[in-house]
Amino acid sequence: MAWRRPISDLSTSDSDEPVSAGARAPRRVLILSADVGEGHAAAARALRQQLERCGEPVEVTLIDGLAAMGSMLRSVVEDGYRTQLRVAPKSYSAYYWLLKHAAPVRALTKLALTRLGAPSLARAIAQHDPDVVVSTYPAITVVLGYMRRRRMLAVPAVATITDMTGLFFWAQRGIDTHLVMYEASVADVERIAGRGSVQVVRPLIAAEFLEPRDAASARKGLGLPRDGHVVVVSGGGWGVGDLAGAVGELERIPDTTVVCVAGRNEEVRRELSERFAASRNVRVLGFTEEMSELLAAADVLVHSTGGVTCLEAMVRGCPVVSYGLPVGHAKLNTRRMAEHELLAFASSPAELVEHVERSRDGGAVKESTGIRPDGPAAAEVVLNALARVRPIARWRLRATRITTSIVLALGAGVWVMSTDELNAFAMVLSHQVKTLPPRGLDAVSVVVSVPPRDFIRTARKLEREGIRASFATATAPGTPTLRLLARLGDDVIPAVRGGNGLHWIHFTAEVRREARLFHLRRGFYYLDPAHESFGELLLGSVAGGKGVTGSVQVGSRAPVFSRPLRPGDVVVLRLAGSAATSLRTVSWVGAAVRASGLAATPLPSSVG
Repeated sequence: MAWRRPISDLSTSDSDEPVSAGARAPRRVLILSADVGEGHAAAARALRQQLERCGEPVEVTLIDGLAAMGSMLRSVVEDGYRTQLRVAPKSYSAYYWLLKHAAPVRALTKLALTRLGAPSLARAIAQHDPDVVVSTYPAITVVLGYMRRRRMLAVPAVATITDMTGLFFWAQRGIDTHLVMYEASVADVERIAGRGSVQVVRPLIAAEFLEPRDAASARKGLGLPRDGHVVVVSGGGWGVGDLAGAVGELERIPDTTVVCVAGRNEEVRRELSERFAASRNVRVLGFTEEMSELLAAADVLVHSTGGVTCLEAMVRGCPVVSYGLPVGHAKLNTRRMAEHELLAFASSPAELVEHVERSRDGGAVKESTGIRPDGPAAAEVVLNALARVRPIARWRLRATRITTSIVLALGAGVWVMSTDELNAFAMVLSHQVKTLPPRGLDAVSVVVSVPPRDFIRTARKLEREGIRASFATATAPGTPTLRLLARLGDDVIPAVRGGNGLHWIHFTAEVRREARLFHLRRGFYYLDPAHESFGELLLGSVAGGKGVTGSVQVGSRAPVFSRPLRPGDVVVLRLAGSAATSLRTVSWVGAAVRASGLAATPLPSSVG
């Protein structure tokens, strides 16, 4: 671990010197932040502070950008994120992994943010009429970049980036300037947003962190021991991470005072206060405005989430140990910072104690901290923001909207025609045959679908049962079979084969082909496929036929009528089993027909 020295170049506040804004400098600045962790809000407050003290006539407005995007979106993002971290942290880790590695998930998330948030955010921005808009939260940055590229925002858009990871959301092509805190982030951001889209600035933290403060006076003001080791344990604004575990390990180190900051998590603060009430060298705080003093007094900071608090510690010259990490971007961000030797990473209690004890001895000191103490102030860059982004051409936007509408319409149409979910509606439009009007006698019409090799055997069985029927087949039988069926009082109708997916496209042609094969003219019956789609049901009548589905369906296995037979019913027998099973089914149907007192006849010769 390479411990850091205080950055003397940042010993005075940026606000001591006026910022030169240039001829095209904006005068109305709108800052969009969010209550999703303290870091985003702290960066927004620090930027507002810089702008208000820059010596220029600037009007600064800070609003909740998520709230401006709509209450529903705000609730989903803020409350959902908070709930995941506290109740089901692994779920957030899984979602973040999908965001990073699964392009469809990332695209859908961005689509939801932009479609739901852009109209409301555009109205909110218009109310303030700013000369430049700044975002300190990545979800807002996504929407802001979308608006900028699609001509919904005419003024420059600036975004702050306080992390080293998650840049697939932090950086956007539609943002004119990205303010980064670390030199190592420049190349990664430019790969996403383009060359010239990044400006490294001094750490975007409150002015009090930049003012010189020695450890002895800070400890005296806080009532901390003058001598010994002081360790600050922080879980960020929401008090997340293994705070209890960290304090429990560190309080056992001799001559060490542990100050634990639980942020705005009152439940955690109460639990820690009760657990360590008897420990004389442990202090538990809630949210505090004295973080600058604490970091000046501390020998080391143990932090769980990274972000702005780490920047504040670096400026104060306070070494940072990352421990008790929650999930998702915070975990990856601190590991990335450890790779660049910006902090020490502890993956176990033993490593935590080892790193903290090393800080007592000063550790190794390295000149570079990875941040730019001599870089421009964020306020200066914002006031000189220029329009770098070229909005998408209007003709391309119109063409995209038209193309999208056509694709969606075609997709919806293909789905409607390929599904069987709307068959009830299709049957109304296509007049599918389930029942027939009585024809002078109490009768049901019987349609039999069996393999052609079983026609004669089945026909003779039907005759013995007193049933006359229409045999449905996709292949016209030979002349001897037709003569036998006619002698037995049966006839033949086409059976159209079904299919999956886009089979409905060819359905009309197949029905017409069957009609020609059987020498039929318009007004004929045909047996519909067993699992027909909406398109097949709807397009069959285009060929001049009428599909038969039947009001009673009978299969080879366990034949059961759901109700008694009624005059006019069309009974469809689909006999696909063995010959013996099919014959038993015919016997069962014959008994059911006789029990109903009805006759069983073929379909009429033509559609009535």
